Amino acid sequence: MIAAEFRMLSEWHLPVAPERVWPVLARVDAWPEWWPQVRSVVGIAPGDAHGCGAQHRVLWSSGLVYVVDLTLTTCEVDAPRLLRGRAGGDLSGEGRWLLTAIPIGTRVRYAWNVQPTRPWMRRASRLLGPLFAWNHHRVMRAGAAGMARRLGVELIDYRALA
Repeated sequence: MIAAEFRMLSEWHLPVAPERVWPVLARVDAWPEWWPQVRSVVGIAPGDAHGCGAQHRVLWSSGLVYVVDLTLTTCEVDAPRLLRGRAGGDLSGEGRWLLTAIPIGTRVRYAWNVQPTRPWMRRASRLLGPLFAWNHHRVMRAGAAGMARRLGVELIDYRALA
């Protein structure tokens, strides 16, 4: 059975400029300090002066009964606007962070397009797809709230767009 491809889009609204959001988002090694579901981050490779090529092994807890083990490789950096990377490990695909200045502060959009690689996840992906998507948005909502706390502001809005 071919695994389902998951295309999920999240949006956070924070009442600060992108230049304040960027350094918190771009420091993957510090995610466990503010993102509750990030269990650990281990740096594998530092990347170039802009961070392209940086690799991190990230362990994520979930609202379900499994841990997601990912190797994230930064592919594109355009500070303080765009951070794009490839995922390997339990999920294979791409994630793209886009920060946009809006009248109330910053819109943070995250597009996550992945397929599961673990055999049980591949087999169950078509049946459990809605549960996997619910879990993803739960993790992202907690990340949005954690980012707001880290910045010392209130989260204005979180939206699951896809």
